[in-house]
Amino acid sequence: MKTAFVQRMDLWARHLMPAALTLLLVLLSAVPLGIPGYAQVAPSLTLMSVFYWVVYRPDLMPAALVFVTGLAEDLVNGYPLGLTAMVFLAVYGVTGTQRQTFVGKPFFIVWGGFVLISFGAFALGWILMSVFSLAWIFPDTVMFRFALTAALFPAAAWIFVRVHRYLVR
Repeated sequence: MKTAFVQRMDLWARHLMPAALTLLLVLLSAVPLGIPGYAQVAPSLTLMSVFYWVVYRPDLMPAALVFVTGLAEDLVNGYPLGLTAMVFLAVYGVTGTQRQTFVGKPFFIVWGGFVLISFGAFALGWILMSVFSLAWIFPDTVMFRFALTAALFPAAAWIFVRVHRYLVR
């Protein structure tokens, strides 16, 4: 009886790992590092996590979780409520439809797909932020943030793969 309970709890914890990791990245995105201007150009670790888990374990990253993650990021970072949630849901939808393109392919194809999808996500976020603020926002910081996110994706993916292999299975 106790063994079955422990096994269920272990399985439950393993299935919560992608959600817990993604929400941890939401909190990490708000940690002040003391670097002037870093908040404007910080890479989107949460976007990387959403993309990875939608590609490799979409059963553990449902749309409702993606929406809640986006709302949490909006609240933590002070963005207009719903902006990041809309962007993450767009990433979820596009990535979900292209999932078979990435599964079982070399990492460079996955990385290229991430670069294309994240470019669209940053462009959509930039447009929505301009509309919400009723002001033209210069795209230079958005493009730098996109470039930094795209460049750091391999390192983040390496961590996600380790979590996937050893904790989620």
